[in-house]
Amino acid sequence: MSAKHSSWIPHTRSRIAIGLMLALVLLAIVGSLWSPLALVLVLPALAAGFVVAVLSRVRHQLSHHGGGWEGRIHQLVVSRLALPASTTSSLLDIGCGDGSLLIATLQQAPGVQATGIDFWAGHWDYAQASCETHLAQHGLSATFRRMDAARLEFTDASFDIVVSVMCFHEVHAPNGASRPGPLIAIAEALRVLRPGGTFVFADRFANAKEYGGAEALAEAFQSTSGLRCERLVALLDVPWPLRTKRALGDVEIRSGRKAAAAQPVQRNG
Repeated sequence: MSAKHSSWIPHTRSRIAIGLMLALVLLAIVGSLWSPLALVLVLPALAAGFVVAVLSRVRHQLSHHGGGWEGRIHQLVVSRLALPASTTSSLLDIGCGDGSLLIATLQQAPGVQATGIDFWAGHWDYAQASCETHLAQHGLSATFRRMDAARLEFTDASFDIVVSVMCFHEVHAPNGASRPGPLIAIAEALRVLRPGGTFVFADRFANAKEYGGAEALAEAFQSTSGLRCERLVALLDVPWPLRTKRALGDVEIRSGRKAAAAQPVQRNG
């Protein structure tokens, strides 16, 4: 079972849009006392209201009680892993959020040695303690650490399996880096994966602005074998507005293995 609320859309973003809408309405009302032209501010206020409505709808659709799409995507990732129930492989979840993906994985394969990392920035609605509590409620446990996905504090080839769902596009590049944060996050994820190990990543890989297009992505995954790229909206009957480009429309599931004879993955810049 996934969390009651989506861990992908923080309340902060909705609050900002609501605050902007109310500020514009207030300015329009007050300004109209001096000039009717101030009522033009109602138009951007309506636009902000539309953003609020869409964000609220997307958050609801992702949540367990509003369609459970976040949980469905987690289950899709688990299905791509195809883990036997008896496995004791080590697994890293990058950007683990509230731990929901780890719960789904451990329910399938309880012997997995699971580690979850997240930056848990202040504007998100969860933290390390809430992850530990969330897993404990399901009778499960994992190791959690606060960490930047652009600078993983693990040695090369530390894990048998690496997964990540809707994290890479949020990663910022370190100062002086020559590549964008999402590409650095991919490199770090593959660096800590052992040769022959399995990965499943879900992110907005089709967004050229965030990932630099097909050529940059091909280079990022050059140390892999059996790469499988699947468009999420083609796999699942995702409803509107969740299927739009601003939500999950650009999301791909990329899975495969790290090539057994892979060259060392360049770290950071």
